[in-house]
Amino acid sequence: MKVLDSPVLESVRPFISDNTEQLYQSLNEHQAFYMFDNMILTKLRKQISNLPLLLQAFHQSPVFLIPDVVLEESVRNIPTKERYNDYYFELFKQLSAKKQLYIISMETIYQLLEKGMTKKQYIFDVMKQLALEAFRVNRDIINNLERCELSSFSDLPKLRQIILHNGNNAGERFICFFALLLVHQYYGPAYICSDDGKGVYTMYNTFVNNESLFRILGVDDFLMLKEQYILLSYDCILQLSIKNTGLSSKEIYAFVQSSGRNESRKVLYSLDGQSFHTEIKNANFAKWIEEGKIEIFF
Repeated sequence: MKVLDSPVLESVRPFISDNTEQLYQSLNEHQAFYMFDNMILTKLRKQISNLPLLLQAFHQSPVFLIPDVVLEESVRNIPTKERYNDYYFELFKQLSAKKQLYIISMETIYQLLEKGMTKKQYIFDVMKQLALEAFRVNRDIINNLERCELSSFSDLPKLRQIILHNGNNAGERFICFFALLLVHQYYGPAYICSDDGKGVYTMYNTFVNNESLFRILGVDDFLMLKEQYILLSYDCILQLSIKNTGLSSKEIYAFVQSSGRNESRKVLYSLDGQSFHTEIKNANFAKWIEEGKIEIFF
């Protein structure tokens, strides 16, 4: 059963599309897209009163993508339709009023690739090659991928199961994998919305000197890749929200204080051109953004 058919999702189903043809048209029109994990969706839900302001951060594209694995995780966490309705209805309702929400799966990605690649085996080869490069530090996944034969649409569940692995950080793995496949098809920039250091940032770091990955994606180097594959932590989203609005000093501070950001999270940033990886208290966070001194990387 597709996750969107789950009875738990009954109330939010009208707000999320699984129409591949519509998604194809949207991607061709807008090119850029945002991909979300559960952590960021939860933060947005908790900030429903600030949502109009937070949405100012997402000005590059109306296309919001949620991997089916991420939605499955949310259903496991909130397994009754009554609770799911209470928890997520207002978020998805408001998001769908401003943005185009799509659920994407391995099958969706295959169908999108099929529109741009002439031979089916090329599609399977690219999927396997990108998976091998994306997950190169996970030997269990790599060993299973190397043994996996991909030659037909019916093989996709095998690939999905291999990437799921033991379930830990599975949503983040699919976000990264799907984003790379879409970048391969010349869509992008891909904005990866996540606070997950282990599942997203660690993987991103493995891309830095990966010549094989650059060759598959058709980019010269990491500098070109990072223009098309962009990480957006919650702190990045807050900074962009403030930059894209005309808030006063008092309003910026009030927004940051009410934003639910984790002051104990270590942030990767530069301040006056010097790099840091430290915690940032809300008062400094608001002050440095207002003064234009800080650039947040993750």
